[in-house]
Amino acid sequence: MRLWLMSDVHLELTKGWDLPPPAQRPDFDVLVMAGDLVPRMERGVRWLLERVPDKAAIYVAGNHEFYGTDEARTVEKAMQAAAGTNVHVLQNRSVTLEDRAGSVTFAGATLWTDFHLHGDQRRAMAAAADRMNDFRKIRTGGYRRRFRPSDALLCHQQSRAFLEAEMRRPRGDGHRLVAVTHHAPVRARCFSGEDETLEPAFRSDLTWLMRPQPAEEGKGALRPADLWCFGHTHESYDARVGENTRVMANCKGYGPWPPAEPTWDNPDFDPHLVIEV
Repeated sequence: MRLWLMSDVHLELTKGWDLPPPAQRPDFDVLVMAGDLVPRMERGVRWLLERVPDKAAIYVAGNHEFYGTDEARTVEKAMQAAAGTNVHVLQNRSVTLEDRAGSVTFAGATLWTDFHLHGDQRRAMAAAADRMNDFRKIRTGGYRRRFRPSDALLCHQQSRAFLEAEMRRPRGDGHRLVAVTHHAPVRARCFSGEDETLEPAFRSDLTWLMRPQPAEEGKGALRPADLWCFGHTHESYDARVGENTRVMANCKGYGPWPPAEPTWDNPDFDPHLVIEV
C-alpha cells in the first residue's frame, strides 16, 4: 500500500499553497495527514473530501485542530463530518484497509506527551503551562475550563495504552500495522528554534513500543508497528527503530505567506513523499 504522508500543513497560517493538482500527484493509495491541518477538525475533513474525493484518507488531530474549541467536541464533530466517507478520523481508534497484498491497520491518536523526556516531569509541565498556546487556546470538559498539561498527560496515557493494545493484537502474515500520531514518539533533535525546556511537550520516548515484547498475563505478545508516522515538530525524519519499525515525519510547517514568508518552515518538506508498506 502506497501512503502519501504529510502533516502540519497549517492552512490557517498558509497563503497560496495547496495539494498538487491531480495530474501532478504521486501514485498513492491512502493520504495520511498526521495532524495540524487546520483548527476545528471538521474543517479539515471537508478540505480532504474536496481534494481527495476518490481515495482513502487517514486524519489524526494535531494540537492546532483543538484551538478555539473543546478537545473532545471537535473530534466528535469531525467524526460526524467524516461518517460514511473515505476520510477516517482516528482518535484512539483504528481502521483496517485492504489492498492486493492483504490488510493494513491504521491506529491513530494525537498522543500528546508524557513530559518526561528530560526526567523532570513537573518542571516540564510547568514550563508548558506558562509558555505554550496549547494551554491557553484549547478547552475541555464541555468548554467549561482550559485544557491543561495534566489533561494532556492523561490523554497521552490513554493513547499509549491504546497503541500498545493494538500492537498486542494477533496479526497474520502480510497484515501490516501503521501507527499515526501527531506528537513525536522518539527523541531526536529539538523542535526547530525551541529551547530544551519545551522539548518534553513535543516528544516522548516510546521506542520501547518499537521492540518486540513477550506476552503478559491477559495480554498477547507485542509486535511493533511496521511504520510510525508523526508530525508536530516541523521537521523531516526517517529512521528505523528496532528491527521492524520505520519512523517518519514529513511536516510542512507554517507558511508560505508571501511576500513576507515566501516558503514554509521545513525546507526538507516533500509534498510528493510516498511510503510503501
